[in-house]
Parts: sequence; structure tokens; C-alpha cells
Amino acid sequence: LKRSSNISKSDLDCIGIIHQCGSHLLTLINDILDLSKIEARKLKLHKSDIHFYSFLMGVVEICRIRAQEKSISFIYHADPQLPVAIYGDEKRLRQVLINLLGNAIKFTETGSVTFQVSLIGSSLNGDRSHTIRFKIEDTGVGMTPEQLKKIFLPFEQVGDTKKQSEGTGLGLAISMKIISLMGSEIKVESTLGEGSQFWLDLELAIATESLEQETVVDSSNIVGIKGKPPTTLIVDDHLNNRSLLINLLESIGFRCFKASNGKEGYQQATEIKPDLILTDIVMPIMDGLEMIGAIRKSQQLPNVVIMVVSTSAFETDIENSIKAGADALLSKPINMDYLFNQLQKYLKIDWFYEANNHLESINTENLPLETDEILPPPAEVIEKLFELAKRGNIHGIEKTVLELEQRDKKFGPFANELRQLATSFQVKQIR
Repeated sequence: LKRSSNISKSDLDCIGIIHQCGSHLLTLINDILDLSKIEARKLKLHKSDIHFYSFLMGVVEICRIRAQEKSISFIYHADPQLPVAIYGDEKRLRQVLINLLGNAIKFTETGSVTFQVSLIGSSLNGDRSHTIRFKIEDTGVGMTPEQLKKIFLPFEQVGDTKKQSEGTGLGLAISMKIISLMGSEIKVESTLGEGSQFWLDLELAIATESLEQETVVDSSNIVGIKGKPPTTLIVDDHLNNRSLLINLLESIGFRCFKASNGKEGYQQATEIKPDLILTDIVMPIMDGLEMIGAIRKSQQLPNVVIMVVSTSAFETDIENSIKAGADALLSKPINMDYLFNQLQKYLKIDWFYEANNHLESINTENLPLETDEILPPPAEVIEKLFELAKRGNIHGIEKTVLELEQRDKKFGPFANELRQLATSFQVKQIR
């Protein structure tokens, strides 16, 4: 519904409220599940190679939007010496950082929230690891020494009482447990009325493989696909779940077929030879994992991409899905940005985007005139800017374009263009 262009603003606001309430309930349920798994010693870390720049920019873009909604500044500094790729639990590290940054934004009404990622040490014993500090600083309400003693306890909420209803009181407790599993701890300093600082130091191994940088997809303005429409099979025993995915994918050009259980899904797959299968796990007659195993064993569809769509939050689903032969796992309710990122990653899709008519206002006094020619700088400057963009070093980009502009005014239009992109964190466009 939110993607529909034929909906009034009031209805859109209501949909937003429903989505927010649903997200809050889902967060509470997932937090309780996480806490239960931690207490039962069942929470495990699932490590993989992570493109560090893409990971950090994904976190930054989520939090920058939240800060913009409150009209506070969001400042991001990344050490230019950060490794390009690391080895760790991407999901859990993202969960911790978004929780800490989300709290900082929630309890800050004026001023800024600063996210700083810096390299503070490297291993000398040959195991190729770095110690990286993640630091979050805000100019929010701050806390008393008594409150600081309680913030990592389950269901304890401190700070502005008006903001406490927005959370579950579990986020910091879970974050501390996760970071403890990673071999570190979250530290905090705070002054009432001035703000707080949270930081953690993690020893992270360097990724064993060279990773291509992932492109972060914004699904909100995707209107179609370029090239041949992918044939997709949706396998789910619930009509509403099938209809949701079919309506979404058909609206942007996918050819969709449906099945209500694993046996029917297997038969359909061998007939229509789909490019993509989206399947639930728990179904009658034959479940999703059995169907995946049968498809992989048959070798009739060697190149089909299979994504599991599951409501369960347990790590066993991930392990069993991968063992059965799934390429990816999506959690219900589906995060649209993540879904479209996975579709692009596995199907190599290029998208058609709708022109954005709701761009933020820009100070036109600083824009170059249309008649100004944008002259590229010398090759060594281009190379330096490209390296800074790869690492997400916004501060370094801004400093370099300022030096370039001061060196020769003819590079003014180029500097202005790059400065605007850097200010709005549009690093993809900079590259």
C-alpha cells in the first residue's frame, strides 16, 4: 500500500502508524526471543565475510533518516585506515549498532548524534585481525550515575520518561550480551543534561576473500525491471502470504506462479523452470526444506535461485535452509529493501526507478549554473577521491574538494557537485 501512487496522505499516515505499531510489536517479540536464547545459552554467532564499507553505510543511512525526521544533525566519521572487508556476524553487529544509534537519536531533541568508527590496533601475531572502535556520542538528555548502573538490565528504561514507551527496555541488555559473545563489552559515560557516549572495541578478523562492494537498493522508488522478466514461483500454504508477494512482484514486472505446499511447488518448478523460488518452511504434505532438497537432488533446475521466507527467528532455520540448498533466508514480515537487495544480488537485475519528486530542498545559491562546465580534476585527485568514497570517508572527501577549489577556481562546479553529494551521504553517486 505504501508503494501505491493512488493513496491519500491521510491514508498513508494511517498505514505508517499501523506499520510502526506492527514493527514495535515484532521488535518486542524478537527481543524476548533473543533474551530467552541468551539465557538458555542458545544464541550463537554466525560469521561470514562482510564488505565493511557497505555494512557501515547501510547502518548510517538508516540512522541518518531517523535523525532527519527529528531535525538533528547526524555526523559520521570513518577512519580511512579501516579494512575493506571483515569477518564477523553481520546481523548481530548491525543489531547492536542500530540499537545504540537509535537510542542516541531517540533521546536527543537538539544538537547532534555522532557515529565514529576508528582503527585502534592491529594484530602482530599473523592472524590478520584489527581492533576497531565503534563510538556513538549524542547531545541528548544524559543520565545520572544511578541510572547508568541500571541501563544494561532487562526491562529497565532510563532517561526521558516520555520516550520510554517507544522502546522495550531490552535493547541494551541484549546488545551487551551479544558484544560479550564477541569478546568485548559496551562502555558508557554520561552527564545529565549534556549527553552520553557509548563505545565498544571489537577485534575483527580480516575477510579471507576479496569481496565485491554491494549496491544498496532503495525499494521505495523501484517501478520496474530492465530486460527479460524473471519467472518466479511463490510456495506458501497461506493465501494472504502468496498474494502479498505476487502483488508486489507482478507490479514491477515479474511473472509469478503459485503453489500451496511443497509437493505442488516441486511439480510446478519442474514444469515452468522458474528463475526464482520463494518458499515458506512449514507447510502440509511436503514442507519447504523437503521441496528444496528434492529440487537440488533432481538437478533439473541447477541454476534456480531459492529463497526461504520464514516467520521463525531461530538460528536452526538458517542452518537447515542452507543445508537443504537455499541461497538466502528472508524473515517475515519482509523488509522490502532487503528483499530487493537479495533479488538484485542473485538475479543480477537492473531496475527502473521512478523520478523522485520529493527531494529535500537544496540551497540553490551553492549550485553551479547550468552553463558552468564541470571540469574533472587531475588523475591523482580523482584516484584519492575514489579511495575515500570506497571507505565511506565523507570528512576526507569534503576536505579534499575544499583544497581542490582553493587550488583553482575552475574546479568550483566539480567541487560544489561533489560537496552536495557528500553532505547527503550519496557515496554511490560520488563513485
